[in-house]
Amino acid sequence: MKRREKKDGATHVGDILSKHMGTLAGRADLELLSLWKTWTEAVGEEVARHTRPKAFKGALLLVTVDSSVWIHHLSMMKDEIMARINTQLGEDTLREIRFSIGHVEEDGRG
Repeated sequence: MKRREKKDGATHVGDILSKHMGTLAGRADLELLSLWKTWTEAVGEEVARHTRPKAFKGALLLVTVDSSVWIHHLSMMKDEIMARINTQLGEDTLREIRFSIGHVEEDGRG
């Protein structure tokens, strides 16, 4: 529900925050969607078979990995992976990656 602007030209702080929070959430969603589309290209086929991007939280990317062995391997490749992903996104959006074990579904692309 939009609040009315006060007669002195002031706008309620809730209206301002709602507007800007929606913009920020939309950007993260678009970046995650873009990353989903180029994930295999960004990380390579072998890594992509064992991982899926899960969420962006600011400059943090959460990635689901299918085993602790892969988490260990990826943690040593973290800087290289971040550089590749930032290249794919076209800007230095990503500053940190966190890996967690979970189910990684096949993407059906072969």
